[in-house]
Amino acid sequence: MFPENARMVFCIGAQKAGTTWLYDALRKSPQVHFSRNKELHYFDVVSGRAQQVLDLRVRAAQNLSKRLVAETGPRNRANVELLQDLTSLLSIYTGDTGDHGPYLAYLLESYQNQKVICDITPAYAILDRATFGEMGRIGSAKFMFILRDPIDRMWSQIRMAVKMANTLPENFQEVCETRARQLIDSNRLAKIERADYQRTITELEAAIPADQIQYLFYETLFQTDTMANICRFLDIPPITIEPETLSNLGITAVLPDDLRRAFHEAFAHQYDFIGDRFGANVPARWAGPITTDISVT
Repeated sequence: MFPENARMVFCIGAQKAGTTWLYDALRKSPQVHFSRNKELHYFDVVSGRAQQVLDLRVRAAQNLSKRLVAETGPRNRANVELLQDLTSLLSIYTGDTGDHGPYLAYLLESYQNQKVICDITPAYAILDRATFGEMGRIGSAKFMFILRDPIDRMWSQIRMAVKMANTLPENFQEVCETRARQLIDSNRLAKIERADYQRTITELEAAIPADQIQYLFYETLFQTDTMANICRFLDIPPITIEPETLSNLGITAVLPDDLRRAFHEAFAHQYDFIGDRFGANVPARWAGPITTDISVT
């Protein structure tokens, strides 16, 4: 069912690591095909690792159906269109165990012989080697994994969560700090799966050959040289980008020094692993002084 002359590509990564920017950049290429939905959340759901995603999508469809009224005319139009899109997306989960046909059918809608077929779902970073191996057998899949400095990424995620939960409260800085302290006090930081780069890399490399994996760093992602390397990895013509155009910009808040030190302690094993694994290729930002304020997006 997968096109013979195409290559499957999965892009994974932690939250707030630049996948939306990469999605927007790759969409500029006539050689890259995407489905209508950026984050399909297929393999994490069918492997039993993201039941909450399926629950949310089903509830959304149920709520939309309740808004329909038994009358003709345009009143139902918007809700019917939304419901059609959502039920079409939900169809990817309707195959038997091991049957990826419904997923591929949705993924390949409107496919026009592009060389690359892409699924950018950052949450796939939580998967294990068995699932990565299964993914790798679809279209001789390649994988791109975006890493971001753990402290910067965590602080950005916290700010995003506060914004979504509170619609930019007046005491935004204070609320962000409180949430960060709660994570530290509960010892949850070191247990966040999508921030566990060591686990993801170990599982991915146990299933996928090294030449089919490309590691990217958020800190150098928005550069023309990096995009050139991505295009070579995907074997597609160069893509012109605008590095200054970032996606999903965060709201500025300063990470206090004491919180930064606590974050650094929680993520110390990740810094050690990435330093040993990538050496001089690790961006300088990862080795920044502990006392530097953080207000990046």
